Amino acid sequence: MAGITTFLDESKMPNRSQEQKVFDNLVAFIFQNFPTWGREVNESLAAFNAALAGGAYALPYVFDSATTDSDPGAGKLRLSNATQNAATVMRLDLTAGGQDYTTLLDTMDASNSVTKGTIRLVKQGDMNKWMTFDVTARAAPAGYRNLTVVCSGSSSSSPFAASDPLMLFFQRNGDRGQPGANGVLALATATITTPVLNIDFPNIFTSDFDKYTIEIQGISFNDYAQLNIALAYGGVVSNTGDCYYAAIGNQVSANSLNFGIAIMSANGKANLTIEVKNVNGNGPKGVSAKGMFFNSPNYSASAGEGVQARTASATGFRIYSPQSASITSATVRVFGHRNS
Repeated sequence: MAGITTFLDESKMPNRSQEQKVFDNLVAFIFQNFPTWGREVNESLAAFNAALAGGAYALPYVFDSATTDSDPGAGKLRLSNATQNAATVMRLDLTAGGQDYTTLLDTMDASNSVTKGTIRLVKQGDMNKWMTFDVTARAAPAGYRNLTVVCSGSSSSSPFAASDPLMLFFQRNGDRGQPGANGVLALATATITTPVLNIDFPNIFTSDFDKYTIEIQGISFNDYAQLNIALAYGGVVSNTGDCYYAAIGNQVSANSLNFGIAIMSANGKANLTIEVKNVNGNGPKGVSAKGMFFNSPNYSASAGEGVQARTASATGFRIYSPQSASITSATVRVFGHRNS
């Protein structure tokens, strides 16, 4: 980026002392070069914002309100859900501000950490409209890139309108370390501060670990809600209805496991620990949970065990309410236990 060079030559600026033909030609020159000047301004703004962001990449995009899996168009980005903070995929054109950023976009999953980096979207000219995402994976269809994301915060459920000018800030995560002496490695953290329907980690399980612990602290909902976990296979949350509970024999649950955690008041909260076992094994996936939950003015404890009868390797999970209540706050931490 060489900075703004268009319109800096004073000899090409029109003024009243010029002959009419010269004046007309110079006015035409200005109109012809406005697009170039605009691109230079956007690029300079991106570089300036990148410096302010402390080294994060900054790219100017235009928001496209469509949700389909296709190229959003030159200089545009879109999300996979009309309720923007429920989106799980961000779709980015290869160009931004008139420049090709293919090489940069293809480094957004370079970290070997489960969370590859963080994205902050801000509406240009209105910093009160924003969203933040954790990036967990990248796909490379022709002409654009799909980033698998988890929304970690937003100014509202859908802060952006079609054609809004946005700034995208991306900060890469460092590579993850090795498991400690006890074979446990912290893989990811998600902090929810604005309402979302799901907490999704569809691709966090790998062959490096066969058992996972999910710590959930301070989870609350906007309405009555039970707390369910559904496992993902091949990055897609299962809805095959093959979950069984240890306490009630072979009774089948619809598509996920519930352990009696029920939030029945607006200020209710729960803390619990979930373990998922035999993730990569050729057999049922064991899931157990125990925790405490508060429904004003009472505290209650809950625990349970179950399995999902699938032979494929599980790749991740979803935390949600089957009553479609929104999660209003939570901190979720995922730990992997090294295979022995």
